[in-house]
Amino acid sequence: MYRESGKLFAQHKRMNSEPLGFSIIIPTYNRGYILDEAISSVLNQQAQVDIEIIVVDDGSTDNTQKVIDSVGDERIKYFSQSNQGPSSARNLGLKNATKDWIVYLDSDNKLYPNYFKVISDYILSNPDMTYSMVRAHKTYVLYENGKVIQTKEDMGSHLEEVSVQDLFHYKAIFDVNGFFHRRDIVGDIKWDEKLARIEDWDFFMSIAERHPNGFIYISQPVLDYKMRFGTDGILSNSSYIQWAEAFEYIYQKHKNDKLLQGQQWYPAKVEYYRQKQIDFEAGRVPPPHLRIFLRD
Repeated sequence: MYRESGKLFAQHKRMNSEPLGFSIIIPTYNRGYILDEAISSVLNQQAQVDIEIIVVDDGSTDNTQKVIDSVGDERIKYFSQSNQGPSSARNLGLKNATKDWIVYLDSDNKLYPNYFKVISDYILSNPDMTYSMVRAHKTYVLYENGKVIQTKEDMGSHLEEVSVQDLFHYKAIFDVNGFFHRRDIVGDIKWDEKLARIEDWDFFMSIAERHPNGFIYISQPVLDYKMRFGTDGILSNSSYIQWAEAFEYIYQKHKNDKLLQGQQWYPAKVEYYRQKQIDFEAGRVPPPHLRIFLRD
């Protein structure tokens, strides 16, 4: 039934030449200094699409709202809440989204100008498609006292093929930036507000378990993704044991999922981070946010 409705949807769009509709959800917290770049990257697109930008301010104490007001675009919908974390912010955004397709973008990243052109072509060419992870140009950036002191390219983001099972088995790493899905496939699925780390992977797994056949990976880079370390974000302020707890939580939640059968990352991943916590406390390894910059 759903597959047929997807085909009819795509055929309808082709026949009527109507632009596809996208709700872009941008959670943000004290990112007024860079939020306008994320918003501009959505507004300055090559493709003619029907968009709404849903900015969810998760309790910012800076000039976030003034930044949004200064853009002055009626397609931006601003919501604010007390600080509850990115999962809660995305749930609020999802609740207020009205377009057929949902796109996620963190407030410190940027879409390439061809993002909507590329994904629209995929949607119209693949009527059974219901959700997609896109390839990003990913760069690790290390800050010290507010200044960039080192950058490093992430070669792991250059994969040409990724399957749903690859993501369940942690052979490829999921990231929410640029991730999009049909709004009507979510149903009662929500972002897990108990998770403060790798919550995007959990959300993907929750969708994929119900819709294992609607996934397409887009290998063309369509966004600029900066992973910032040494700042006030979660990547800079997570301990090894917190990563261990996040992997443990996700495994226990999804261990009965069919797509997780045959995985080899649990319990190895949990044990790895637990041992790293011991080594860190003994002074044998650096804090988590520095390790990636010490690798060859």
